[in-house]
Amino acid sequence: MKTAASLIAVLGLATAANAGGSLSALSLGTLSAGGAVSGSTIGATDDLAGADGFVLGGTWTGGDDVWSLDWAGGDMTASLAFTTATGDIDLYVWGDDGATVLLGASEGTGDLEEVELLGLAAGKYFIMIDGWLGDENDYDLSISGIPSPASAALLGLGGLVATRRRRA
Repeated sequence: MKTAASLIAVLGLATAANAGGSLSALSLGTLSAGGAVSGSTIGATDDLAGADGFVLGGTWTGGDDVWSLDWAGGDMTASLAFTTATGDIDLYVWGDDGATVLLGASEGTGDLEEVELLGLAAGKYFIMIDGWLGDENDYDLSISGIPSPASAALLGLGGLVATRRRRA
């Protein structure tokens, strides 16, 4: 049942109109590649659902968290670990501050939600965690990935410059 409702809701999410807010204003902090954070939607406000909400509605009525992601480019995986028996939460990756471009969603019923995006361009993205049917939970969110060739080359060049300076 959740799968059918999720499919209908995700179709609505991708075209949902912004009710006048921004994900930046709701962000709890900024993550980058290799970043991880522990958080909790318990007691969090439901800024992203309902008639007064930002974009979501329907069955995503639990407290929600938003994290900004500064991405250098390349393949990216966002992983959300939690205990489903305590409350079912879902994971979304948005491509814009207005939450009108949904890049990926994970709405399973297990203890791990993952969104993998291949060849993601460098830029600012938003990770959102929201509860199913009012659920809330503690979680561990991690961002991992493989930098794009251009980003990897810049990292390598930076390391070479740092090495050269130490020897001088």
